[in-house]
Amino acid sequence: MSRFRLRYSLALAVSLGLHAGFGASAFADDCSRFADARDHYLGATSDGMTVALDQMARQRQIPVDVAAFYWGGTLLQADDRASLASLAQLTLATYQWQGNWERAEHTMTRIADEHGSRVAALYAGLMFSDNRGTRDPYRARAYLAEAAQGGNRDAAAFLAMHDACFGQSVALN
Repeated sequence: MSRFRLRYSLALAVSLGLHAGFGASAFADDCSRFADARDHYLGATSDGMTVALDQMARQRQIPVDVAAFYWGGTLLQADDRASLASLAQLTLATYQWQGNWERAEHTMTRIADEHGSRVAALYAGLMFSDNRGTRDPYRARAYLAEAAQGGNRDAAAFLAMHDACFGQSVALN
């Protein structure tokens, strides 16, 4: 496991430990904890790729969006598990760009659906539960569950938090 992934898995574990330590709490508190953990995870996960993308753009003296397109194409052509995980992380970094939310969501779901990437499914689930692009707790849950069933422990932890937050409203609908 890379140092980067280990750091953020540890941060998530601490966050979830705090969540479990406080026991059953009010619905708003569950949603607040989920939102805080989700936003921290998405931000921290995309930060490393953003730095690498900026470095690549500077080295080649090209705009960052061109570097992202070039790098994404290279990763997609490799079509292996590690490359797809990097492509998902690159897509997550572009999700932070103003006006690129829908495109990033669409790309992330394609990586998850067409290539079976559990990392992309985790990111898609988190993306569909935030306030940035499309907010869809049903799709968010489906992607988180898919990633969790595929063995992604971060997804399993977020699925429990998602259910604590959205479970009542999703069940009522």
